[in-house]
Amino acid sequence: MGRIGFAMLGVLLACAAVPVQAEGIGQLRLIGEAALPKGMDYQGTIVGGLSGLDWDPAARQWIALSDDRSEKAPARFYTLSIDYDSGAVRGVAVTGVTTLRDAAGNGFAPKSVDPEAIRRDPASGLLYWSSEGGVKAGIDPAIRVAAPDGRWQRGFDLPQRYRVSEDKNLGPRDNLAFEGLALAPDGRTLFVSMESALVQDGPIASLAQGSPVRIASFDAETGAPGPEHVYITDPIPMAPIPGGSADNGVSEILPAGDGTLLVLERAYAQGRGNSIRLYRADPTLATDVSGLDSLLDGSWLAMQKTLLLDFGTLGVTLDNFEAMGWGPDLANGHRSLVVLSDDNFNPVQVTKALVFELRPD
Repeated sequence: MGRIGFAMLGVLLACAAVPVQAEGIGQLRLIGEAALPKGMDYQGTIVGGLSGLDWDPAARQWIALSDDRSEKAPARFYTLSIDYDSGAVRGVAVTGVTTLRDAAGNGFAPKSVDPEAIRRDPASGLLYWSSEGGVKAGIDPAIRVAAPDGRWQRGFDLPQRYRVSEDKNLGPRDNLAFEGLALAPDGRTLFVSMESALVQDGPIASLAQGSPVRIASFDAETGAPGPEHVYITDPIPMAPIPGGSADNGVSEILPAGDGTLLVLERAYAQGRGNSIRLYRADPTLATDVSGLDSLLDGSWLAMQKTLLLDFGTLGVTLDNFEAMGWGPDLANGHRSLVVLSDDNFNPVQVTKALVFELRPD
């Protein structure tokens, strides 16, 4: 199915003493890490499940979306302060919490949404956020727009293939839908990535093969759908313990600034742990599949992908990294990149930020 290009470009050693070359982007160097306390309470909410992350340059703070399905508290996002420079990461702190509102102005009902990714429009301050919905309950995935204070602004009218079908033989799989969002640097195009293949597009990832994941584009102002391209994940990189489960999928996307996307793949194998890999995906030669309701005939070319970083080479303990955002420029003028883990509200997992410096080529 489709075509993939792989190229291992470097190895990042423990504690990032040596940067890894990210072709067409620069060099990634790990500055350090910091974590929030486990089970932290903030204004009557449990801080956890942080699955989306974006930088607000106007307020000089991070916006982090919780994937709580309005069960522990109404759907919400937090604001974070992550204290770092090119030499060290000194800590991360929660500074605020905002409830997301539905069209009637109320907090979302329990299990009515599954928030996953969030992006802030630097021009308007509006927030785009995605929900995986709830396929088993017949709730469609969604892309919504909120004001900075969480008030409902509008929703996107999605193509039929992203909606739940009555017999579940078409459309998204449960908990494998709109996992990642990226806003183009000019703010005009919003990209959304599935976590795994639509039912009619092919299988989810296995130990033997990857999964064809759609990355769709929309006009950010009107919500009108645009081109779609296919990104093929890696096979699950490690086998679970006997009888255990394992998976791999796309957990986040981010514009690289040159027409390509950064794609974060997050895998888990029971009894083995996590595998996290960062890729650069180039749509230049890929087929626009927005006119195809199924990918099974294979008459398309996938985005070319290049491995930028295997997090297993960093020398840090890995967790469920699901969120990723460009941060403020460092004092030396280099960009910063932050990758954040979702603790699944699990006492044995952690909410941890990894901070990278992006050095020019």
